[in-house]
Amino acid sequence: MEHEENALVLMQAVAEATAKAAGRLALSYLVENKPLEIETKGPQDFVTAVDKAVELLIRNRLRAAFPDHAILGEEFGLDKDGARVVWVLDPIDGTSNFMRDRPSWCVSIGATVEGKPVLGVIFDPVKDELYSAALGRGATRNGQPIAVNQDGTMNKAVFGVGFTSGKSVTAHARQISHILDHGSEYRRFGSSAMMLAHVADGRLDGYADARTSIWDVIAGLVLVREAGGVVEDFIESGAQSGSIMAAAPRAAQTASLLLAIDRQDGQEPRP
Repeated sequence: MEHEENALVLMQAVAEATAKAAGRLALSYLVENKPLEIETKGPQDFVTAVDKAVELLIRNRLRAAFPDHAILGEEFGLDKDGARVVWVLDPIDGTSNFMRDRPSWCVSIGATVEGKPVLGVIFDPVKDELYSAALGRGATRNGQPIAVNQDGTMNKAVFGVGFTSGKSVTAHARQISHILDHGSEYRRFGSSAMMLAHVADGRLDGYADARTSIWDVIAGLVLVREAGGVVEDFIESGAQSGSIMAAAPRAAQTASLLLAIDRQDGQEPRP
């Protein structure tokens, strides 16, 4: 047990240093006005040369530190099968924001041990904020403990919402309508990882998404859980995509309902 705890401490330290280096590499392209070499994967779905360069930096550093571990990244997939520890990377979550030099993009690094999420690190280079959490060790922002919002008053609550091409526009609109009808507010960042980080530190009260990928959310889900939040996810099933919900305890019922709305095509479930 002590050996496993020490290993997790080392993994967290390496992930934090790597996320900072990766974020600063990405930020340098904007500061120095370097060409981004944008490719289109689908409607409003982009990848840049920076995404690839950042993922390679992360992969190289993790591989050097932990040669027996596997690495799964958005841009280059899984490098080996059968490893006990799997790192899960999103080199730039919020690429559309990054391309336009807008805030709300980040580097996200998570890890599983035997399929269980145990580590989450998110670095926001624009605000120079490092979020970090590991199983049983709590969650921090720039080294200071964070916690989910404890005020469950609906007319003070703010929920994160997401939308990607192929999802139901009707269901998305009903999510927003439900939030506003109940006296709450919503924000759409364009980055699932950043919204989950903000749930963890109480800036948002909850976030739900019926269809997302593991690299978008794994780090943020660990952050929310370690910050005292309620989490529902698909990760331990072994799938690479599925639905997730993360919220402060007093907002969890509403977040679950928002997830149920997002899962269907326009027919709102009864509370």
